[in-house]
Amino acid sequence: MRSPNASIRRARRAAKSIVGGTTLLSALTSPRYIALMKTAVEEEVPPVSMISSLLTEELAADVDLRAVPVKQFIGMAVKAILEAEGFEVMETGVRIAGDPVFRSGATYQPAAGPEEPDDLLARFVAMLSVDELHQVQRLVLAAL
Repeated sequence: MRSPNASIRRARRAAKSIVGGTTLLSALTSPRYIALMKTAVEEEVPPVSMISSLLTEELAADVDLRAVPVKQFIGMAVKAILEAEGFEVMETGVRIAGDPVFRSGATYQPAAGPEEPDDLLARFVAMLSVDELHQVQRLVLAAL
């Protein structure tokens, strides 16, 4: 998985290749849009469906929201923003009915925490008996 910082940098670069992309990315990264995206995550609906009406209302004059590259950019930017906020893709290709811009989108869920490393010491301690753990405790205290 790409790091959230790398995804945001990629979105910033992509914004430069779209007419009105910088304005669009600025809107998408605003607290108002991020709050709507997080609400969509809680409701398990594609975040693009929660922001499309607002995008149409605020940016339709500056950006062709129906252009395929613009819609793809919005999806990529939403993914990057939500990754930075601690979410991951749950399902892609979710159909959206009656949306002014999008026909489908992805749903998100809170990202799983980092996996525990396969720590040899932790495995070793887990297999010790209570008496052996007390002995290790005494050895550790003596070493400190």
